[in-house]
Amino acid sequence: MRIGVFILVIFFLTGCSLEDRSEAESIVPETEVKEVKNGELDLNVSIYPEKQTIKFIITLINNTDEMKKIEFPTSQKYEIVVTNKKGEEVYRYSKGKMFTQAIETALIKSGESMEWEEIWEYSSLSPGEYKAEITILAPDTVELKKEVLFQISKEESEPK
Repeated sequence: MRIGVFILVIFFLTGCSLEDRSEAESIVPETEVKEVKNGELDLNVSIYPEKQTIKFIITLINNTDEMKKIEFPTSQKYEIVVTNKKGEEVYRYSKGKMFTQAIETALIKSGESMEWEEIWEYSSLSPGEYKAEITILAPDTVELKKEVLFQISKEESEPK
């Protein structure tokens, strides 16, 4: 009697594991992912100066009919460099930061986007015109870089 129950339990467990494996294989379809080529991704940057802060919204948009893959060599996805009218650097996003040295892969579906928001809190910045250069740091893709001019008013530059 014990042997019969034992055999039934083994038979039941074996049958379940085989069934689960074939079901799992049929649920996950393979999706073709393509490397990024020139002109397939758009980089949009919006800059919102406020009192003693500047908000950067960085958006990467997939304009193709295919899923696209981007690989980043570190946890840093982008670089932001702000220069004044004289061309002097007043801000660099990565300065004083540490990033993990691990390859990260991002998949962007057709017609979808990735978005990052960064807020720079500055202590002193003169009123005037500035230029922000934003670069997506994915070396295997085409160069994704955008320059945006923006103004800092007297009210925005004054301490809170």
